[in-house]
Amino acid sequence: MKILAKHEDYQITFHERPEDTGGPLVITFGGQDSKLTPTGFGTGWCQRWGWDTIYVAQRAATQYQHLSVQVFFDAVAEICKGRDVVCYGSSLGGYCAFYFGGVLDARIVTAAPMLPAWPPLGRLGDQIQLQHVPLAEVPRSSRAPIIIYDPIVAHDQMMIDQMIMPTYPDVRLVPVEFGGHEVLETLKRAGLLSPVIEAMIGRDEILPLEFDGYSNPLWLFRRGRHFIKSDPEQARDLVERSLTLEPSKHVIGNLLSLLIRVGDLPAAQALLDQVRGSADPKMQVPPGILERARMAGLRE
Repeated sequence: MKILAKHEDYQITFHERPEDTGGPLVITFGGQDSKLTPTGFGTGWCQRWGWDTIYVAQRAATQYQHLSVQVFFDAVAEICKGRDVVCYGSSLGGYCAFYFGGVLDARIVTAAPMLPAWPPLGRLGDQIQLQHVPLAEVPRSSRAPIIIYDPIVAHDQMMIDQMIMPTYPDVRLVPVEFGGHEVLETLKRAGLLSPVIEAMIGRDEILPLEFDGYSNPLWLFRRGRHFIKSDPEQARDLVERSLTLEPSKHVIGNLLSLLIRVGDLPAAQALLDQVRGSADPKMQVPPGILERARMAGLRE
């Protein structure tokens, strides 16, 4: 392990394998809540594939705004010289893969790239002073990047349409409907994450994404939530299936809220009774939804 750059707001750490496997050099970036650590998103996974990897860390919630393209380049350029470099990240890390990858003419593999403080998103709780210039003003990679994303997530689609595609019209899009913003977690639950990402990073190949969403609790819940207003009956069926596969306070809250809204109070009471009688710590009702249940005359 070698620290290439260290600052109060960022750290860049190189992890070299003992033997040269001839694979790519993978540069990864953390998410919004990541911290100043030498390892993070993708580090262990890349090492298991026998790849050298560089982890770029940020001080939590700074959104990498204090790391410039020039400082990044100066830190990694010598190690990257002559290598097949891949910048890889998800969410904020995906944005960083685009922002910093071009200066290395790297291949770029991302999932749901997101800059939370980007003004067009209007996410007031994530607003910080932006130091980065627009993506169109930083060096552009000549390689066609890859984005895995859920087109139903409005902010993710907006980032792609308005920030990424004007600069990278050749971007290769891999849509996963109802995968959510955490689309990599959805693929992981389906047993697809490792082979899909290995093909993208190792061979620049996009494998077909075929999985049974009805056996995936995350997919079921997101699909159900999508239909909550337009088709409550279908939404209920999907969310109930999700809860059967995997208990979750979030899923319970959405299901209970739906049952109260459609007026099926006996089913809502049965759900509350099920939660009360369960020893599973994941079987909980969010406090706000519990208050709605009380107001509807239901017993805790």
